[in-house]
Amino acid sequence: MSEKKFDIYFEFNYSKMNFAAFNKISDKLEHYKEQTYESYFDNYKEINFEKLEKLIEESIIKIEKSIGEFVRDIYLIIETPQSKSLQLSVTKNNEGNRVIKEDALYLVQDAKQQILKSNQDLGIVHIIVENYVLDNIQNKFLPLNQICNQFSIDVKFICFPKNLLKNFEKLFSKQQIIINQFICLDYVKTFDQIDRGQNICERGKSIVKGINKQEVVSIPKETKKNGFFEKLFHFFK
Repeated sequence: MSEKKFDIYFEFNYSKMNFAAFNKISDKLEHYKEQTYESYFDNYKEINFEKLEKLIEESIIKIEKSIGEFVRDIYLIIETPQSKSLQLSVTKNNEGNRVIKEDALYLVQDAKQQILKSNQDLGIVHIIVENYVLDNIQNKFLPLNQICNQFSIDVKFICFPKNLLKNFEKLFSKQQIIINQFICLDYVKTFDQIDRGQNICERGKSIVKGINKQEVVSIPKETKKNGFFEKLFHFFK
């Protein structure tokens, strides 16, 4: 199988379905297309996936002709009124020890499990650590090796309904395409300051690449030599 030349980003919003192809070597945008379509949102709440199926098939064919290779995986940016933002603070007794990476990981995992347990119908799309609190003193970034008695974090979770995520996965799987990552369009819009000349797909790519140093990233499916924690936090890279 030949090596992929492009990373593909899809954007679904209420009136358009846009795609962008980025050269994997140069990291530059080489193909971009905006496609207006009749809204497939029923009362702007539920997406009609049956209507979308043919449009997706036609769009994939056009993309593959444009880039000269088959599309097998994508990054999917979604606008939906069903997105939810949940916040949670979790605390650890640090007993006068220095703060280490493992402490942050423990609290993030604890917060994640609490959110999933209380919201079993939701899937987490983004995890953002908003504050690290050492003995009631807030820090935006992890103050490694500082001594404290109590260590806590304030975490924001951006979530989509699980059935929405599954329906999108099924929609693209019919074209033999997997979704590498779901991205919330409203979250992308909070980074308008990156470059006002950029389109949403370019901003979405910046988020995937780690523009927000407070966002926690998922562990890649493939095993790499770099350490476990370096895979979890953008700001440890």
